[in-house]
Amino acid sequence: MDAEGEEGRRERRKRLTRQAISAAAMRLFTERGFDAVTVTEIAEAADVSEKTVYNYFPHKTALFFDEGDQLLAELLFMLRARAAGQSALDAVQGFVAGRAEWASDRRPARPTPQFRRLIAGSAALQAARRQMFARYEAAVAGLLAAETGAVPGSAEPFVAAVALVAVLRAAFEATTDGRPSARDETAAALGLLRSGLGGYAVATSR
Repeated sequence: MDAEGEEGRRERRKRLTRQAISAAAMRLFTERGFDAVTVTEIAEAADVSEKTVYNYFPHKTALFFDEGDQLLAELLFMLRARAAGQSALDAVQGFVAGRAEWASDRRPARPTPQFRRLIAGSAALQAARRQMFARYEAAVAGLLAAETGAVPGSAEPFVAAVALVAVLRAAFEATTDGRPSARDETAAALGLLRSGLGGYAVATSR
């Protein structure tokens, strides 16, 4: 087998190992609650060493919010790649619409009621969720500041970033009992922002 084929096999093994660890962790969290499960137990359930778990997930909460970094990377890509004439709000709206179907059974974009209950029962998960969205806000604010020429740390791009990320956060945290679908709620939230942010951070010709 050539080097390229061997590299492909290694990447596939890594992906499958990561998936096995994540699946084992979520099964245990669902059965017993997040705080009651140890990393050692997760490693045993996934048939890997505890060190291997930490190689893929630096801390236990990363096993729960295991797609948070991917979601942020894709959000930033959509913002950077928006066409001339599109605002940052347009990009976020396109991002939400484009991922609606994909995210229907994924974390953290469209968590289930059970997923939310696990968070409600764990102070550690609640803190990790706040940190995750704070990281989103900082990253989006930095991108908007660079694009608009604002001084780093200035208020305008930060306020805009907080508002844009709040749409994703609201969809994440909203319950669905007796209320519109998450997609409808997200569209309504974006509409609420449009009069205030519709003309902000409009991309120029690239």
